[in-house]
Amino acid sequence: MNSFVKAAGLLAVATSAWAQVPGAAAKAAAQRAVAATNAHTAAEQMVDTPKPAPKAAAQAPAKVVERSPAVKSELGVDTAGTTPTILRESYDYSREGRRDPFVSLLTTNELRPTMSDLRLTGILFDQSGHSVATLRDVATNASYRVATGATLGRMRVSAIRIKTVVFTIDEFGTTRQDSLVIGDSTKVRGK
Repeated sequence: MNSFVKAAGLLAVATSAWAQVPGAAAKAAAQRAVAATNAHTAAEQMVDTPKPAPKAAAQAPAKVVERSPAVKSELGVDTAGTTPTILRESYDYSREGRRDPFVSLLTTNELRPTMSDLRLTGILFDQSGHSVATLRDVATNASYRVATGATLGRMRVSAIRIKTVVFTIDEFGTTRQDSLVIGDSTKVRGK
């Protein structure tokens, strides 16, 4: 408590010196408020601690302050005597019947041919469902013979009609349908 009184006295002398400087009154008031807050916090934290003994009595054994159970529980001291049990969740990944989450969702690395590269050159139509279409890749000059259910890159042949081949295209988790028509004059033909 003695040191608190000395600190307050020094603060009073310092503030009177600052009062002579213009504009220092606000700063001195702020410093007084900070000092008061710090002193209050220090006083609150030193409730049950013994005061330091004078230097002459330093050789005497220190007195142990025993705290009551109410004070111990306020300070967060475990009075129950039991050790805490820490429970942790554990995860297990069963691979059976599941896909590997680190494998790409794209079923094929082959992105070619694309719809813009293919030209429908002929269709052998059968009403019983055994139709065959011939396609030509204008970029590589490769030809393909496809039936219903065949795949070309990321495209699957959905249906073959009299003058049309319908494809189902899987692009990054979404599907769409597009078709090629034989003798389509709206598309630019490659040589």
